[in-house]
Amino acid sequence: MLRESEHWQIVRPPHSLTEGHVALVMRHPNHGGHLTVNMAADLIATYRIARGGLHAVLGCDGFALSFAHSWQPYGRGIGEPSADWGHRPTIHVFGRSRTERLKPIRVMALPVHDRQAPISPTEQAELDRQLTIAFANADTTNSPVILHTTDPSPCDGCAPEVERDQELWRSDGVRAIRPRQPLLDANILVMPLRHVESPGSLHAHEIVSYAERLREVRAQFARRYGASGLSCFLNDGTRAGQETPHVHVFGRAVDEPQNPFELLAQRLRAR
Repeated sequence: MLRESEHWQIVRPPHSLTEGHVALVMRHPNHGGHLTVNMAADLIATYRIARGGLHAVLGCDGFALSFAHSWQPYGRGIGEPSADWGHRPTIHVFGRSRTERLKPIRVMALPVHDRQAPISPTEQAELDRQLTIAFANADTTNSPVILHTTDPSPCDGCAPEVERDQELWRSDGVRAIRPRQPLLDANILVMPLRHVESPGSLHAHEIVSYAERLREVRAQFARRYGASGLSCFLNDGTRAGQETPHVHVFGRAVDEPQNPFELLAQRLRAR
């Protein structure tokens, strides 16, 4: 464990995929499945600490986040980190930098058994020592890392045609939209109505609304597509190719005909 707060821990995953891979893990199983405002506020603060520490130690100026909802990777596990904490809510954070050795999406595109440790155990121990110090000293404000411009004009969710052509529904400060190029039928984007430049800038009640909307999406995907859970990811910062924090959501099932992350890897290779 690298740092602990009231509800969340920052830990190094047993099967870390990149130098800048840490996980935000809820300290106790959340059997009710509902996120409280206090849990959400603590999650935002913990994420800001993780972001600030990764920036201080590795120079990370962009971040990729991955998490599952009522779902655990199985089989070859393409597209997702290993589920190392069972049913405890977990958000994987990948710090991105100009000098990164490995791109997280490239590593996760490999089957689990083909993934290699990003650095040696000795290097890992020294890096974790530095991160522990950085996390202990990190601020919970947005000031330690400047990731974006303040101009909302390039935001890919604020264009009027998005509301006209792609928006499906909105509720409690959050909306769901259909991607311009969905990977599969069970694929939507969830984003805040308020323009924000980073998930670290969201309010606690918006995080709670995100969680509730994902519960609704899971129920809808179960009825329409037979999905049993969700795989989700989002990016933070221009280094990670993101202007606004929209969550990519895919319905998942053990008997699914196609893994959405394999389709995504194919699309990226085609580019």
